[in-house]
Amino acid sequence: MPRKTDGLPFEVHRSPSQDEEGRSVLYATPQSDRTREFSELESMVEMKSALRKGELQSALYAFMDECSFWLADGYRIQSPLGTFSLRLGMKRKVTSPNEVRHDDVEFKGIEFHPSADFLRAIRRRIGNSGFRYVRKADSTLLIRNEEEMQKALYRSIHPEGDYTTVPSFMFHSGLSKYAATKMLKRWCEGNKPLLRSRRVGHSVIYELV
Repeated sequence: MPRKTDGLPFEVHRSPSQDEEGRSVLYATPQSDRTREFSELESMVEMKSALRKGELQSALYAFMDECSFWLADGYRIQSPLGTFSLRLGMKRKVTSPNEVRHDDVEFKGIEFHPSADFLRAIRRRIGNSGFRYVRKADSTLLIRNEEEMQKALYRSIHPEGDYTTVPSFMFHSGLSKYAATKMLKRWCEGNKPLLRSRRVGHSVIYELV
């Protein structure tokens, strides 16, 4: 069968889940090394609409400012893109509503549920082309090569600081998100760890020791 040359490129990785025979179940993700900068999106929007340079970014910053105000007050925000809402969590395990204190709750992030129009627009553009399988090296094989993984780690280090992130390490190593996270956490362990993890805002960074 000839190799498919059109369609949305995707790759597969092994998950921690197993089938009835103990084999790792695969899951699909979009091709991990495909990234577009906001400046590219802004240029395309300016070409195809009446917006002038900088207006899209200004509108998004204004949207973010007002959204953050309303979200922080507990409101859901409905937009043409979809609905934004807060994700909360509990800092400790509580089993009775009567034991809950105001300081038990913490902000965990933002939930986004795309609108029907947004989903239809994406499905329409995927259209009849469907999907294209991009074969990548198996994470379970890559992760066994400690020397190459360490080289990938140093390539992934942020140019303005001695740290990396899961997405950056994924890009430079070719690992899945699960495998990249597992590798970074492993380097934080032991008597002489290579890395230490630290939460910054809602993200985790891995700093060189």
